[in-house]
Amino acid sequence: MKRILLGLSLLLCSPGGWAELPDATQLKKCEARVDQAMEAYNAKNWKDFFKDFTKASAALGTEQSFTSVYVDGTQKDFGNYESRSLDESRSVFRKTVGLLVYKAKFSKKSGTLNVNFLQEGGDWKIQQLRIDP
Repeated sequence: MKRILLGLSLLLCSPGGWAELPDATQLKKCEARVDQAMEAYNAKNWKDFFKDFTKASAALGTEQSFTSVYVDGTQKDFGNYESRSLDESRSVFRKTVGLLVYKAKFSKKSGTLNVNFLQEGGDWKIQQLRIDP
């Protein structure tokens, strides 16, 4: 009986048990935003990188912040972005917020690409993009 209760509680309390991804059309738009940001990351183009970010995040997205975080930090450690695969078990979207987590390959080493989304003006915009080991 204890095993059944433990299993049931894990299922009900597990984020993977109730996580939802956006519908296929929304997911495709989000994926395109990530593609565009990562192309700009490789090109070291700060303006294009922040193009599809929320207004609040884009306002903080200066050349200095991009260079400090992504060029001098992430690119030195990971290198250029090459590819990614979605980790659906760690990705979740709810009414106005979402998170896509990817296993990402870079030229120097692999990492995790975490992209937070926020619905703004009826469209999903990037709120934060993080590259972790």
